[in-house]
Amino acid sequence: MLIRKTVLIYFCLLFLLFSASAQTEALSKIDIPDLQEYLTYLASDELQGRCLGTEVDGLEITANYLADYSKEIGLKPAADSYFQPVPILHTLKSTDDFIEIKNKKGKLVYRSEELVKLNQTTSVFSLSREPVLFVGFGDNIELIDIKNKVVVVAQGSADSFTNTENFGWNRQLENRKMNAITAKSPKALLLITNPKDRENKTFKQLQGWLNRSGYSVRGDDNSSQPAVIVATAKVADALLGKKGQYEKYLKDVSAGSEAIPEVSETLSLKTGSEPELLDEKNVIAYIEGSDPVLKNEYIVFMAHYDHLGVGKDGDVYNGADDNGSGTVAIMEVAEAFASLDEKPKRSIVFLWVTCEEKGHFGSSYYCDHPIFPLDKTVASINLDMVGRVYDGPRDDVWKDSPKKVKDFDGLYTLSNDVWPELAEINEKYCAELGLEPDTSLPKARFLRASDHYHFHKNGVPILNYATGYHADYHKVGDEVEKINFEKIKRVADLCFLVGFDLANKEDIEF
Repeated sequence: MLIRKTVLIYFCLLFLLFSASAQTEALSKIDIPDLQEYLTYLASDELQGRCLGTEVDGLEITANYLADYSKEIGLKPAADSYFQPVPILHTLKSTDDFIEIKNKKGKLVYRSEELVKLNQTTSVFSLSREPVLFVGFGDNIELIDIKNKVVVVAQGSADSFTNTENFGWNRQLENRKMNAITAKSPKALLLITNPKDRENKTFKQLQGWLNRSGYSVRGDDNSSQPAVIVATAKVADALLGKKGQYEKYLKDVSAGSEAIPEVSETLSLKTGSEPELLDEKNVIAYIEGSDPVLKNEYIVFMAHYDHLGVGKDGDVYNGADDNGSGTVAIMEVAEAFASLDEKPKRSIVFLWVTCEEKGHFGSSYYCDHPIFPLDKTVASINLDMVGRVYDGPRDDVWKDSPKKVKDFDGLYTLSNDVWPELAEINEKYCAELGLEPDTSLPKARFLRASDHYHFHKNGVPILNYATGYHADYHKVGDEVEKINFEKIKRVADLCFLVGFDLANKEDIEF
């Protein structure tokens, strides 16, 4: 029995020795000259800031570059030619919107070109001589039949209407309201701003945000969504037949009246424009795990490869740190894993996502259409700006931010609470590399601040690595010359060690 135990201990030690040797050799593949070469190209003027809408399609060039690299180092394509198409809608500002109201005799009583389409529909939306239904602040919408009707709802709540002169847009409140109403399949939803907002500040703010060209991800059911349109109190007054009637109606609703006014006037409108469909790409490659069972579980390393493009003055926003640094770090992590003779037990996925700067489009689309099941994704490790080190007064621009750029040893390591052991594993390897993990970022804010959010909201354990905001954040000064490549290597080393541990753990439960 003693001999058997001795042999078992010997083989365990031998395995650990070979494992440590393999890790050391793989880490040597994470090479500073390679990081410099890749980032110098990706953050060059040649790629025009890796953004939608530039004369040179830097996004397409970068996607092809990452796919070619993945193939060269022996990664498997997770999708066709390493690409997951991400359908992006480019919506141009509409030039012929209108809203008009006629009385029961067909006489025009109101017309305006000022309205805001709040949600994204895939084409021009129009109504002609439709009756409308007022539903107050939408509090009792579950009791009202609104299917195929044009619904008029008030901004805010009864309490905010009664107790405050603050007309600010409460996005969470309005989103809940809109979701509850549109779920009941109205023909359209007309959201009217607060009549006490005499200068229409809220409407003008929304108009500035939304009545312009922009980009969005095409949803699977965009064409069936009811249009949500914002208009001013003048529209509601015209529908109710008299100036001041809308404010009087809301006072009654706030006092508890559930009466629904009869409206004889009808509504016509037209808004929106035909969007252009752009086929952008996530780049996805992977290393298949060696264990016949655990290979069906996944560790995802992620970074967004886009930036801000070219400014109106022709200056190129090269985004060396944001997020060229994360992009090239993942490239080197991929090479380190690819170099292993014996691959880890779980599969390792390398996900370079598009259009983070436009609204996390690539990561949101991936999580809505995952190539690898999210419920089998053990962790998503997102790198976003990992290439700068605090260099004194210039970085004090961000002194009021909780994410001020770190010194050489510091690193922001943000995790969620899905699997607390992930944070412990991270701390272990930070200590091994001499890195000082800062876990103090407010989670309510920073879990939403980058691509990891879409994995987080789907219940996937996440880690986000970042070196922090600096004075060149989203400015033309974010150039390769200011990057600390030794810092990127340390972050990439950390990624490899954490990923190797996760990929070989026998049991992970959360």
